[in-house]
Amino acid sequence: MKAFTARELTTAVCAICPEIESRIAGNFGATSERRLWWELSACLLSSQVPYMLAANAASAIEAEGVLYDRNCQEDLTERLIAILKRPNGGRSYRFPVARARQLAATKRRVSEQFGTLGSLLATSESPYAMRDWLVEMAPGFGPKQASMFLRNTGVSYDLAILDRHVLDYMRLIGLRTAQSKPLTTMKRYRCDELSMCDHARALGFPVGILDWAIWIVMRVANKQEGTRI
Repeated sequence: MKAFTARELTTAVCAICPEIESRIAGNFGATSERRLWWELSACLLSSQVPYMLAANAASAIEAEGVLYDRNCQEDLTERLIAILKRPNGGRSYRFPVARARQLAATKRRVSEQFGTLGSLLATSESPYAMRDWLVEMAPGFGPKQASMFLRNTGVSYDLAILDRHVLDYMRLIGLRTAQSKPLTTMKRYRCDELSMCDHARALGFPVGILDWAIWIVMRVANKQEGTRI
């Protein structure tokens, strides 16, 4: 089977965007603190592991209620480690100790500075300022994870989630090359994000919706037997 062309991929992405917009319309109003912490946990835990494994681990944490129980904050790290070490759906989480420490530190810093995660998101600062705070103050959060969290909670669809699927798409349509620098700094991330924002604007969609559609299309395309993209 021939490789997909840039035009075919972009056409498929644009076909999915309206459906995504329809599905999320009205879904992000008053979001509970519990749900916000699930989203943050899933985004943090998804680094270097499949998203579904991270989501299952986040659900296990949510079921225990340890991020909302004021009585277990002193031993929060140990509680989180124990939860993440349990096999979930036949698989064990890959980085239980490191991610437990990061999540506990994030919980502590959010509580100290804002009281609740909802209060952080309700600040009048721009989404970019919220992302900068998360990258600086939430251990384990890079711009990709922070952008994903702010999109998934409905805070902003103007931030790009530049994961490997989106970066592959950018390379295939000419927004990146094999020689493009890795996204190791916020400056480099912001540069590629601006390219994606321009591309999204030309197609008529918010970048947060567009890269969601790209993620779907590229995962499906990569699974097509015999297809090289």
